[in-house]
Amino acid sequence: MKSFLIIGISLLINFTSLAQNAEVANEDNINEEIFSSKDKDYLQYWHYEQILQMDLTEGERDGYLSLLNYYTYKMSSLGSSKYNYTDSERKTKFDALVVKLNKEMKELLNPHDYNIHEDSFKKIIQLVYNKRGWNK
Repeated sequence: MKSFLIIGISLLINFTSLAQNAEVANEDNINEEIFSSKDKDYLQYWHYEQILQMDLTEGERDGYLSLLNYYTYKMSSLGSSKYNYTDSERKTKFDALVVKLNKEMKELLNPHDYNIHEDSFKKIIQLVYNKRGWNK
C-alpha cells in the first residue's frame, strides 16, 4: 500500500510538472497551459495504470520513477523563458530527451516492461505533439 502511495505521489509530481510547463504562446505573447487540470488528472491516473501492468520490484519501480521524473522535468523546463528556445529548437531538444529517456529505460527494464513504458510514453508524446502543433 505504501508503494502505491509513493507511486501516486511521484506520478502527480511528474505529470503535473510536465503538463504545467507545457505551454504555448499565443499571438499576444501570453502563455497558456496546453493541458487542462482534467487532462493532467487523466494522464496521471492512466500512466499509473500502465505502471501497474509492469512486473517491477520496489527498487525497479523507484528507479523507473526517478528516471521518468528526471527526464519529464527536463522536458517541461524547455519552455522556460531563461532558454528562449524557438518552437523548432524546443521540439528538437524534446525529441533528444525522449531518445535519452528511452535508452536509459531500455537498460533498466526487462523487454516486457520496456514495451509497456515505450507504448505508454509514445501516447503521452503524441499528446504533447498534438497540443503543440508539432505534427504539421
